[in-house]
Amino acid sequence: MNWIKTTGSITAMLFFAIGLGACSSNESQFSPQEVINEALKEANEPLEYYGEYVMKSDDENDIIAKEWASKEGKRRIEMKSGDGVELTTAVNDGKKVSVYDNTSNTAMITEINDEMRTLNQQSPRQQAEILLGMVKDTHDLSAGKEEKIIGRDTFHIIAKAKDDKTLIGDQEIWIDKETWMVLKSLSKGNGMTAMQEYTKIDYKPEITDDLFILDIPEDATIETMDEESMMPKETNQDEVKKELGAYYQIPENEELKLAKITVLEGVEGRQEFSFDYTKQGLPAFSVSVFKVMPNVTEFGGLPAEEDITIRGLEGTKIDAKGFRILDWIEGGLQYSVLLENPEIGFEEVEAYLEGMELVE
Repeated sequence: MNWIKTTGSITAMLFFAIGLGACSSNESQFSPQEVINEALKEANEPLEYYGEYVMKSDDENDIIAKEWASKEGKRRIEMKSGDGVELTTAVNDGKKVSVYDNTSNTAMITEINDEMRTLNQQSPRQQAEILLGMVKDTHDLSAGKEEKIIGRDTFHIIAKAKDDKTLIGDQEIWIDKETWMVLKSLSKGNGMTAMQEYTKIDYKPEITDDLFILDIPEDATIETMDEESMMPKETNQDEVKKELGAYYQIPENEELKLAKITVLEGVEGRQEFSFDYTKQGLPAFSVSVFKVMPNVTEFGGLPAEEDITIRGLEGTKIDAKGFRILDWIEGGLQYSVLLENPEIGFEEVEAYLEGMELVE
């Protein structure tokens, strides 16, 4: 099942705009600082609108979307393929997020907990500071040539990655000068290009409560997720063997200890186990393992991904700011190692991996 992820356009715009204070451009009549000041002044409240946009990428069919957003933060998105085939409908009614996949006749319903609600209620400045922290050291930010998108004047913001050691590639966004909404975005990374552009926008739409009710067919398969179901549960080695069969595990020593084993229910009931290790009492890294799913489509690696050899097998490494991971497949199982302690390097972890023992 393909679940659709969405992000707030105001948040995305502020993320780039607030980082332009030290940049300049001869192509814009507004200085970057003026863009920041106006954006933070005008984008303090949720924006009510109806819009239609198209999403394009190099290796996928076009997707056409309709979107309704209320001042209370409620949202509805309907997506179709370029040839008119209905794909998904997603509704956020303020209490839960419901997504119905037409192609598989399945639905996922997720409760909005206090943490999610707090994130939704953050001010634009708070959201901007969080997002800027992710790229301020990895991208060069500048103002590009201003253009009209669907007849509306926009600011053009460019964020160019300094190197390939980042999870986020080059980005461009076009921001409505009046409403500060992102009307067009362009992303380039790992040899792929993705674009989203509004083809229609109405800032005074007729928004009714029935828009935020999702009608799910009676014969649909429904998956319900709440805060408890999304939390990992502690388990033991016997349960891991029962689900995975034989698998490899890092042995403990005087310094390195296995703190706990947890399990999460993944896609289509696949269980993912996490082995959390500590070194001298402090969190060190975690090793997750799950069965490789057949017929999974590969979409290519991430921009910061590097091909390496792990335990004599083909694997990948990502070494980006705040995110370090090793990944490989062995014996029909997918292994991923997430490094948590900045004092522990890849070489040390790879030495632990070479000493993994078969558990059967």
